[in-house]
Amino acid sequence: MLADRFGRAPSFTIVEVDVDTGEVTGVKVVQNPGAMGGGGAGPRAAQLIASEGAQVYAGPSPGPNAYAALQALGIKIYTITGVTVREALEKVLEEIRRGGL
Repeated sequence: MLADRFGRAPSFTIVEVDVDTGEVTGVKVVQNPGAMGGGGAGPRAAQLIASEGAQVYAGPSPGPNAYAALQALGIKIYTITGVTVREALEKVLEEIRRGGL
């Protein structure tokens, strides 16, 4: 299941996808060192996923500072909760196919 908080998520699953075919070409789980840290966890998490090459974030709504950081890093935000990583990926791909992201 997706974590219910962005900056405090214990890890992030980075999924590389061929957008044309929808085929998953790589999966990597990175631990979030800010999960148990002090303030500023959201922006640090945004930087972490950007450093992994993320272009889209799918998960719970990030806080205002994390949201701003994601936008500044050029990462598209797709808010979704209560689903598995696979379900989130399917919804993002569906949105991309419709031209929504």
